Amino acid sequence: MKASTIWDNRWVRRLAAAVFWLAVWQAVSMTLPKLLFAGPAQTVQSLLSMVGDGGFWLSVAHSLGKIAGGFVLAFALGCMLAVLAYRCAFVRVMLEPAVQIMKSVPVACFVVVALIWIRSAWISVLTSFFVVFPAVYINLDEGLRSVSGKMLEMARLFRLSGGRRIRAVYLPAVMPYLLSACRVSVGMALKAGVAGEIIGLPRWSIGEQLYLSKLYLNTADLFAWSLVIIVISLALEKLLVRFAASMQRKWGQAG
Repeated sequence: MKASTIWDNRWVRRLAAAVFWLAVWQAVSMTLPKLLFAGPAQTVQSLLSMVGDGGFWLSVAHSLGKIAGGFVLAFALGCMLAVLAYRCAFVRVMLEPAVQIMKSVPVACFVVVALIWIRSAWISVLTSFFVVFPAVYINLDEGLRSVSGKMLEMARLFRLSGGRRIRAVYLPAVMPYLLSACRVSVGMALKAGVAGEIIGLPRWSIGEQLYLSKLYLNTADLFAWSLVIIVISLALEKLLVRFAASMQRKWGQAG
């Protein structure tokens, strides 16, 4: 097999990129004190020790449950209000300032203010909602406005029912926008939720564990928790996109 053909393989490229960055990580760790920068071996060793601890799974479950709750609430409300804004210009005008504020305000500032209103145990729900809602609302709004007028006219001409019109005209137009929103907002929700936990320090949370690792200068645990966040974010993104794609196929067959 030619070298060019091997390099064209997606998995070969990914493996090469992973090996390269692991080598960079190892090289940097060898030039800095272990107290300040943990290497790959130390990080993996710390991760394996944490996985065997029940507190690790409790922290992950608590954080994921609350962040997922904020994500689902933001997704549902974002879709509902985007449809209302598409149907009613008044709703669009009234929502625009709030959406712009949510896009612009730094998460850290929002968390500090939000902790005045709610208990720290629920801060990850609110912060994940805060970053996901604008992404869902804006993407779905753009998707709805991209629907072809000719397709809508054709649907009226053939007297399609509301359900068939949604499946045949609206879903094909908006699904790419919703998938894009999901890809972006899943990682954003996780990062914002954990950032809120680091400031609020709710009991049994990923944010609390990150803060304690930093407080005790345990960089191996700090890197291990960061690796956990990255893996969870990638896994959730893949699962969500596959679920949305399967639903799109199902709706297409039903239409």
